[in-house]
Amino acid sequence: RMASRILALAVGLAATAAARAATSQPTSEGVAIAREITAPMWNQLEHHCRSGSCLLAKGSKLSTPSNTTDCKGRLLAYQFGLSLIPARAPQLESFDALELATTCGVTRPHAPATPYTPPAVQLGVETLIFYVVPSVQVPNNGAAGPEGQLWMQRMETQRRLAGVFNTVNAALDAVRTTRRAGTLSSTQPPAIVLAAGVHFLNSTLDLTPADSGLTITAAPGAEGKVSVSGGVLLKDPIWKRSPRASNASLNIWETRTLPSHLRTLPGLTTLTPHRRVTRAREPSADPAQGAETCTDCWHNGVKRWHNDMACVGKAAVVYKDLRDCDDSNRLPDGSPCKNDSAMWDTYNTYSNGHGGCCGAWPGDDSPYGPMGNYFCGNASAGGWVGFNDPRGNPGDPNYNGSQGLSAQLPYGFDFDPTNAKEAGPFLASMKDPKGAIMHVWRAQGWFVNMFEVASSDPTGSVKFDTWTASDGIEHPKGGWQGGRGWQINASAINSTTDNYLLAGKWMIENVWEALDAPNEWFFDPEWPEGPTLYLIPNATSGPPPSDIDLVAVQLETLISVKGSKASPVHDVLISGITFRDAADITMRPWGVPSGGDWGLYRGGAIFVEGAEDVTVQHCTLTRLDGNGVFVSGYTRNITIADNEFSWIGDSPAASWGYTRENDGMDGLQPRGTVLLRNYVHEWGHYEKQSSFWSEAKACLSHVEANVVFNAPRAGINFNDGFGGGTNVTHNLIYNQCRESGDHGAMNAWDRTAYLSDVHSGEASYVAKMNTVSNNFIIANYGASQGFDTDDGSSWYDIKDNFFFEADAWKMDYGGHDSKFTGNVVYHGHNDGQNCVNTWPFLPNHGAVYSGNKCILPRSTNIGNVGDGIIMGCSCPGPTREHLRPWNPIYTTDTWRAECGIAFSDNEYFTKDPSATTVNCNCTMDPQFPGSCGRNHTTQPTFSEWQHTFGNDEGSTLQGLPSDDQLLQWAREKIGLE
Repeated sequence: RMASRILALAVGLAATAAARAATSQPTSEGVAIAREITAPMWNQLEHHCRSGSCLLAKGSKLSTPSNTTDCKGRLLAYQFGLSLIPARAPQLESFDALELATTCGVTRPHAPATPYTPPAVQLGVETLIFYVVPSVQVPNNGAAGPEGQLWMQRMETQRRLAGVFNTVNAALDAVRTTRRAGTLSSTQPPAIVLAAGVHFLNSTLDLTPADSGLTITAAPGAEGKVSVSGGVLLKDPIWKRSPRASNASLNIWETRTLPSHLRTLPGLTTLTPHRRVTRAREPSADPAQGAETCTDCWHNGVKRWHNDMACVGKAAVVYKDLRDCDDSNRLPDGSPCKNDSAMWDTYNTYSNGHGGCCGAWPGDDSPYGPMGNYFCGNASAGGWVGFNDPRGNPGDPNYNGSQGLSAQLPYGFDFDPTNAKEAGPFLASMKDPKGAIMHVWRAQGWFVNMFEVASSDPTGSVKFDTWTASDGIEHPKGGWQGGRGWQINASAINSTTDNYLLAGKWMIENVWEALDAPNEWFFDPEWPEGPTLYLIPNATSGPPPSDIDLVAVQLETLISVKGSKASPVHDVLISGITFRDAADITMRPWGVPSGGDWGLYRGGAIFVEGAEDVTVQHCTLTRLDGNGVFVSGYTRNITIADNEFSWIGDSPAASWGYTRENDGMDGLQPRGTVLLRNYVHEWGHYEKQSSFWSEAKACLSHVEANVVFNAPRAGINFNDGFGGGTNVTHNLIYNQCRESGDHGAMNAWDRTAYLSDVHSGEASYVAKMNTVSNNFIIANYGASQGFDTDDGSSWYDIKDNFFFEADAWKMDYGGHDSKFTGNVVYHGHNDGQNCVNTWPFLPNHGAVYSGNKCILPRSTNIGNVGDGIIMGCSCPGPTREHLRPWNPIYTTDTWRAECGIAFSDNEYFTKDPSATTVNCNCTMDPQFPGSCGRNHTTQPTFSEWQHTFGNDEGSTLQGLPSDDQLLQWAREKIGLE
């Protein structure tokens, strides 16, 4: 009965129109299915916890006395996920990720007798069918099957079958030929229909405006059995034991029976079951675990990273001061102005650098030319942005106080050949590492950079390969995968022994000496006897199993949908297909999309630019080594719905628009993208700074009812505040930041001022309000807030969410004009941010904090107001409007700044209400140099906070609620009441 209900629901979601429809809350059918599945689980959990057997999950921030709370919160998360996407019940991947069986005593559901099957696309009666039967059938997967054969015969009888083809590329050519011949009328939309099996692409399917109206889908009866691969099947390779192995105990095998055109091998997978094979790496991963899931396969440190200061100060800088507003919010030249951020001399200006150190990010091409890099501007600012060159003081010959050393990257490193803790003996053993790839974490653990190795000296140094930019500056090959350069140690800038550039852990791959563990491979295209693939089977002895077929990953993009604003591709539907085997993009040129910390590569397995009304639905995107779906430049109404993304190398879905410097009035940005009911887990295997949805220079997106878990960084990232108007609602997000920190499970930046017409239809730096509502977010592992509104983030209405194990609300470094209302926050630990952590605001650009429930089981401090910068504890605070709107004497403008927050009607719950305090009041005069910091603030009691300073009218302070009360509040917010 349950299976039939789930199937019926899936079929009901098949139509494109239904896929685009926003649900606003879990459907009644979804809530009923979730309740039926979890009802016995709640009983099991209660019994298990009453016996004292419940345990904290990995990554939990709660203390041991909160084991029961932790288990109940996780089971509620599982129930919410089922209610959002009941068609994928029982969501075993989510159940396992929440550790409900191992820590909470809940019985794991049985796998469904029939795996999830995408619903068939209902093709119109006039549709002309181009049928593709692949040459490779997957065992036990069937061919077209009886149902498919009958359907094909029926299409032929009805004269709707244009032909049968053996590749998708051939079918696309036939569609175009038919259209050019004029035999395909406007009322006969074409459809490329794929039979069951694996369809290997000869080349990328490049869809142009002439291909508008095309559907690509699985045949009836083949739903869930159709795959499209960007690889090449290695047919019947002849293996022999490799004589090249220096260690006879290593079970290395080699083959040269490879396709004649195979000269590069970005990746290797097995045909079935579909798994990645690990490229030779040091340190190796546990063969049973595989490199996909290994989060601790790294070495710590090297002796010294090589830096080169030659690029510093050589960027061409674009700078616009936007602050001198008149009464109509215009600059003296009549153009729009901006004077709303307390980061006065940085976030109310626009600065951007071209070339110099920032030429190291070459992937920034646009219709307007290279878009440049925020971090080489002369006003870059925010967390860990140090843009002053420390080689002197103003007036000194070498001094340049205007361009970012945040853009510094290493050119190689020194190592100690005897230091085993830093893998010195292994590094010294490398004989010819040219082409090896070094993966290195930035010091704070934000992202991973990859560099291509040129050479090594066994006595203790490795050099990276380099390339020369158009301005003549030489850069390392790589390092562009993060949005910023490395953290620096200014005191060591001239040192030949200490590290000026700081980094974290590392690993190296694609080097022969690293081929030393089962399930590893190495490809040598230059071996004298011919290109050779080496493999250590996952066995103690013997050759690779004959029943395991290998796929050589080749294509970076499987489907490209590309037009222009003037001539867009439109009305393309891609449905019911598994996309697999797309190539790694980390060594392709990346760019810095805007002022956030992300780097991006403009590409994906499915790439969409210059398009309208394109839908990707009911697909599975898995083991793609780059991005999944990438939405670029001018797009309108792109829908990504009801898909499963898993084991993705970088971001499952991302967007990046174009601007002319900071001017986005041409509209060349993704607008109106819908991400709905996607089931997303396990990604970021190569670039760790990746998200389910990464948005840069894009706006008006709608992100709803997605289940998102198991990732190294934030689940959703907004790299800037361009345009606004995005709605994020009713999503489940957890197990983010599993390999990183200083971040939220959702994250935003807004350091750069962009001009758009989104807010009012006219050019303005004001963004349309974004809404983040009714989400369930667990900020476990390295996440801080459920939603981290970081440097400059503005125009966010954050309401009615359940943030579990999370800091509540942060708005630092000049964010403004936002709301945090009606949220339920269970903090669970005590890191000082707690219920609130804010910078000061300028008058009339503050925020609202109202109607929230904030529970602090391990703290008696509500948080920080003003971040130790402003005087006084009154909120919003006295305004100082007698000052001009801007005064260059006060460079941070904290003299005008105030608390800026309207607190009211909140409910605070702490372990000791009588001892509860708030941090506020700088004791130094901020018009003079220096800042109080949190160590120089006062801590009034909550009673003083309310009655002495007049804050938080209507708010209450109480003892801790019960778990049942907490869960009831949560259910009300997420639609499970």
